[in-house]
Amino acid sequence: MPSRRKLLALFAVLPLTGAWPAVAAAGAASNAQVTVLQGGRIIDGTGAAPIENGSIVVKGGRIEAVQGPGSKPPEDARIVDVRGKTLMPALIAGHAHLGLTNGTSAGVGNMTEANVMRQLQKYMRHGIGTVAVFGTDHDFIYTLRAAQRKGKLALPTILTAGHGFGVRDGVPPVSMGMDQVYRPTSVAQVREDVGQLAAHKVDLIKIWVDDAGDGKARKMDPALYGEVIRQAHRHGIKVAAHVFYLEDAKRLARDGIDIFGHSVRDQPVDEELVALMKKNDIAYIPTLDLDEASFVYGDRPDWMQQPFFRQSLDPGVWEWLRSPAYKTKEQARKDFAMAQANVRTLHEAGIRVGLGTDSGATIPRIQGFAEHRELELLLGAGLSPMQALQAGTSVNAAIFGIDKERGVLAPGRQADILVLDADPLEDIRNTRKIHGVWLRGVLVSGAR
Repeated sequence: MPSRRKLLALFAVLPLTGAWPAVAAAGAASNAQVTVLQGGRIIDGTGAAPIENGSIVVKGGRIEAVQGPGSKPPEDARIVDVRGKTLMPALIAGHAHLGLTNGTSAGVGNMTEANVMRQLQKYMRHGIGTVAVFGTDHDFIYTLRAAQRKGKLALPTILTAGHGFGVRDGVPPVSMGMDQVYRPTSVAQVREDVGQLAAHKVDLIKIWVDDAGDGKARKMDPALYGEVIRQAHRHGIKVAAHVFYLEDAKRLARDGIDIFGHSVRDQPVDEELVALMKKNDIAYIPTLDLDEASFVYGDRPDWMQQPFFRQSLDPGVWEWLRSPAYKTKEQARKDFAMAQANVRTLHEAGIRVGLGTDSGATIPRIQGFAEHRELELLLGAGLSPMQALQAGTSVNAAIFGIDKERGVLAPGRQADILVLDADPLEDIRNTRKIHGVWLRGVLVSGAR
């Protein structure tokens, strides 16, 4: 296996195969030049009406201006004709995992830098500019993140929770490859572990508090997860919780949790939880695709035959999904219905709903495709197409505290731009018609 230094050098300098290069060298040239994406329909991520025949001026990896029709480009600018296209912010995958799967294999043996790089490229090809990894990373992710922030890796921005907090002999299962998770048994251990994460300057902290809904696994002691939240906030770090039960959600809300990383699925959410979430400004990332992925492939939906889905699969996964190895979980249908109903209730109550899928945690949760499918599922939960797009862009950026950098197309923001062949406000599935992906002002995937 190549050394870490060799891997970083490879992905920083050499073009990759296909239409999606890692472009440190190309980026240096592009950053010195003004580029104008001219003539497209611009959905800026704020919820405002689209700008027709607009232009985006990019320099140094950032957006200099978003202009209406008739604007003159700067002198000597490189013009990219996007007439007939729709431009929007690159998506933010608000709950994902890297390195746990590879093809039809799942487990810690897949946790290599090369596999993580490969999966980041996959997210990139699907128009995702930021990936929030929820607590299953190994330490090498800090090296990759540091290299990326120095401009050495043209890949989706990594937001890492480092090692999450779980339960000894409980959730999350070590068998799924989550072998680096902290599993403290005392408040003193919690303080030490949170201190280590703070030293690594993690972007958030993840806790697993429930039994994943199976009623068998041990749950986390509330005294321990309450201390995780207190210590994290002491260091200015947000905390996201794996949640299933309404009562757990209420207790977490009282303790000051920042993000629910899954849906409440045991019963309908009630006024008490809504009030607590409003009071503490708690965000909700429902991961509807997680539950759907546990039964939908047995139904053989039409979209399984479409190229966008087929091309998103690792080798062997198509056959795996159609074989007895894929076991339909009928309980997941009920969980999904409850989850979608609860999203509707919370959204109508004014709770911030973000986009995340738990993609990459297991084989059926398909990285890249899952995020686009989640947009469609959010519509089924009552969000409008514009609101669903915001969930995956500006709302997620605000949830993770990166809204000054990305999530909208506006001056000063990082130029992470998704160019589409059709308008997703007319049909949300048009986000799958990807013409090109720009990260930090450089075309990294799609049409030249």
